Amino acid sequence: MALADGTLDIADLAQEGGVSSRTIRYYGELGLLAASSRGPNGRRQYGADALERLRFITRLKKLGLSLGEIAELNRTFGSGATPAMLAHLDALLLARLAEVAERIDDLHTLRSELQTYLDRIRDKSGPHPAIETPSS
Repeated sequence: MALADGTLDIADLAQEGGVSSRTIRYYGELGLLAASSRGPNGRRQYGADALERLRFITRLKKLGLSLGEIAELNRTFGSGATPAMLAHLDALLLARLAEVAERIDDLHTLRSELQTYLDRIRDKSGPHPAIETPSS
């Protein structure tokens, strides 16, 4: 819940962003997410844009970008170079997409190899009775 001045303390930002307070502190150490101030209780407080930035970091991590790559984007954006940041993000996502396509091809090959091996085993050993698992 936002404080009266519109800021979020670290616990509220963590809850809203679906991460731990420790993660937020770590992102702060990496320069990804800066606290705007400290409250009277000494807790870190974050400005209105912190939640959106946290969600952006989380999205990029889910897309497979490293924290180092996200930090690079953050520095570029922080210098006021939004077009440069978007161009860099485009290149990173394109590279990630190529990696995913390659991994999918590898998984299709693995699936085919597994099926071939399974078929060979079944050809050699004949039909199998159903394997029963012990009941609990």
